[in-house]
Amino acid sequence: MKDRDKTTMSVSEMRQILGLKKTDAYWLVHRQLFETVLVAGKMRVVLESFEHWYANQVKYKKVAGPPPGVELKAYSYSIPEIATLLGVCDSTVYEIIKRDKLETFEVASWRRIRKVDFDAWYRAQTKYRTSDERTRDAILEEESMTMPEMARLLLITRKEVYGILYGKDANRFEFITIANRRRVTKKSFERWYAGQSKYRKLCDRTPEEVEKMEREKQEAEHPELKIDMNKAAFTLQEAAVLLDITYQEVRALIGEGTLEAKKYGVKYLIPREDIKWFIFRRTMDCEK
Repeated sequence: MKDRDKTTMSVSEMRQILGLKKTDAYWLVHRQLFETVLVAGKMRVVLESFEHWYANQVKYKKVAGPPPGVELKAYSYSIPEIATLLGVCDSTVYEIIKRDKLETFEVASWRRIRKVDFDAWYRAQTKYRTSDERTRDAILEEESMTMPEMARLLLITRKEVYGILYGKDANRFEFITIANRRRVTKKSFERWYAGQSKYRKLCDRTPEEVEKMEREKQEAEHPELKIDMNKAAFTLQEAAVLLDITYQEVRALIGEGTLEAKKYGVKYLIPREDIKWFIFRRTMDCEK
């Protein structure tokens, strides 16, 4: 019988094809991963069932021949393949599987996801993108800007940006969404910019103006604590400002008895006279 007419092969032949040791080859047979028959009292492997098994697994590879898992890879993804596709790490894929309850199946203890299940999940979400879509989105990103980028360009706070975008000029802006994030098109921004005179880009300002606006922006985002000096007692945060020390240093002074803090309800307050006395003593120490 010619080789092309063969329908079975011996276990020894199968072992040589896969480059396995004798024990490993018989272990595959024992697990009934493919069909076997008895011919003249000897066990033989059915070629068709062997090739079907070979095309649906990725653990074993022929010494000389096509790569394994051709059929398996045609209808499913491995975890690393999905990670590469989305540009994330394997652990993120496992988080997605657990959080979004993606159905998986196992092949030789390795989890895989059917492509139809992955595609259905992918269409239903907007956060993750494939490499092809990231390439496409790179062009859109170049033609648009985020709200923080607009704030830096105009040297204003994010709050002011949102006021511009969603205020009386809202209809002058065009938006696109990339990876669940809303962006302003640069064309619509430039049209709005040319039609107003209140705001100016960083590149259109003098160094002195930039310095002044940076200072005002910081003050708006991190306002200094306003303290009423006529109060009878101050909080620990207010004491830190008045004494020009840190909050932790105020607590340390209270702990060592240098400052006295009294509890009023749920707050600890330091009497004004104690603050004045501490400042007086510190001044006297400096003059010695």
